[in-house]
Amino acid sequence: MPVSYITHKGKEILYIDLTESKSEKRSLELLEETKDAYLKATNKLLVLVNSEGAYVNAVVSSKMKEYGRTYFKDRAEKRAFVGIGGLKKLIFKAYTNIVGGNIKLFDDLEEAKDYLVA
Repeated sequence: MPVSYITHKGKEILYIDLTESKSEKRSLELLEETKDAYLKATNKLLVLVNSEGAYVNAVVSSKMKEYGRTYFKDRAEKRAFVGIGGLKKLIFKAYTNIVGGNIKLFDDLEEAKDYLVA
């Protein structure tokens, strides 16, 4: 499942796998699934997003920013992103300016998981 929980070193992490989001439609569907997971959470989340090869355009970026402000901003304790480079880095910087908080970039999933549970 693209939006699911994984356990790392005894702690639960919301894992958002965007590697198969190869179209605007699929990316927007995954944003909806992510929003639903955030809304169902009863405590602050540790969030890992794998965005390697994810599809992003102006529509997806705008929805990410909207959801970031409305749903994601205050519901995460820490966030780690993997697979962000090139143009996505610019979009990511705009997103982090809106959402703020503990958001870090990593090249490796294991490093990102270790950061989240530390």
